[in-house]
Amino acid sequence: MFAVCLIVLFGMLAFAIDLGYIVLGRTQLQCGVDAGAMAGTAVLAEDPSLAEATAIDYVQENSVGTRQVEPSEIQVTLGTWEESRRTFAPGGDPPSAVRVVAQLDDYPLFFARVLNARDTSISAEAVATFLPRDIMVVLDYSASMNDDSELKQIGSLGRSAVEANLQQIYTELGSPCYGNMQWRPVYISSSSTRTVKRTLGLTRVGYPYPSGSWDHYIRYVMTNNNVRRAGYRKKYGYLTLVNYWLESQPMYRETPDLWKTSEQPITAVKDAVTLLLAYIQEVQSNDRVGLAVYTHPDGGAKLETGLTRNMQLVEQISRERQAGHYDHYTNIGAGLHTARIELEQNARLGALKMIVLMTDGQANRPRGWADRFVLEETQLCAADRFPVITVSLGANADTSLMQQVAEMTDGLHFNIPGGRSVSEYEEDLKDVFREIAAHRPLKLVK
Repeated sequence: MFAVCLIVLFGMLAFAIDLGYIVLGRTQLQCGVDAGAMAGTAVLAEDPSLAEATAIDYVQENSVGTRQVEPSEIQVTLGTWEESRRTFAPGGDPPSAVRVVAQLDDYPLFFARVLNARDTSISAEAVATFLPRDIMVVLDYSASMNDDSELKQIGSLGRSAVEANLQQIYTELGSPCYGNMQWRPVYISSSSTRTVKRTLGLTRVGYPYPSGSWDHYIRYVMTNNNVRRAGYRKKYGYLTLVNYWLESQPMYRETPDLWKTSEQPITAVKDAVTLLLAYIQEVQSNDRVGLAVYTHPDGGAKLETGLTRNMQLVEQISRERQAGHYDHYTNIGAGLHTARIELEQNARLGALKMIVLMTDGQANRPRGWADRFVLEETQLCAADRFPVITVSLGANADTSLMQQVAEMTDGLHFNIPGGRSVSEYEEDLKDVFREIAAHRPLKLVK
């Protein structure tokens, strides 16, 4: 009877102790593959070729029972995760998820050996992917966003760079011909607009845009301080005409073709947005992007497009806006407000919500409490846990305010200083957007 009971006792011991040991082993193995999947996904955006080796290394850092998992017992697959169907699909170009499977076929047992069971097989699987993001991009389309293309920037950017940019803008407008004007301005001493207009052959030539006039242009060249400092007072030609459009008639309702041209720094901003959207699309993690711009004709901001996966639409809209498109002024608080409301109302549950805010100047609307309005909206973003990535451009940007906005929301601040060449400006902006695009929180989905 004792011998029979001993067999039963060992069976119960095998069931209790060995089963517990199996559960412990599976738990430890699951921790290992979880760590491997997360680590592999973390390097996926930077270098997919390192994802497999990284995942294996992290699995091996977690021992299972008394032994280490061997590389031959680990299978790493790169692919994509379909959230709606909760399935992993191998492949993808580029991949956005990592699946790690580990299986031990000789996991040792103890008391079960009396029942001729020396070992067993245990396995674990994990899938990690990028957390989807809902990103509101808030862009400054105030009139100062074409300042780097104007004659007043000669002292900072150099005469050759500014004048070459003005000629590029003239070419992009189709190199129009009006009267007998030439590209290089010609000095006309007369202070009579009628005489100057007759000399330029413009008396019977219609002014090409809805706002402004030949008389206004002529008076501008006679009296504008920036033109005088650049050495072009009373010098008439396409160079000063383009500068007139940029400085005096920048809005869409005034000179509606300027969005097609290389106004700076807004064109560098547009190029950087294109780069950001390209990075977002490269790693397919179900991101959405919306676009808000300031300042709107009503003094606030405009939601150009809500959160969407249509990156081409966001890029198209950003391209088809010009410096001072709706208004000359800078209402940063309204831009934040518009982005925050869109995230509150339409962002997805479980997605990372963030705002990317760009400006080259200082808040000046609403008049008298512009900065306070910015900080009030920042506090509301912080309460919603929306990090704000701020990018300040040029010497006139309020960097201290942008730094404060970023710190209050646990975001980041990037400063692109003034007095730089346009090409340097552009490269710095692209670096900023690369860093923003690479900020991808991870999620263990299986």
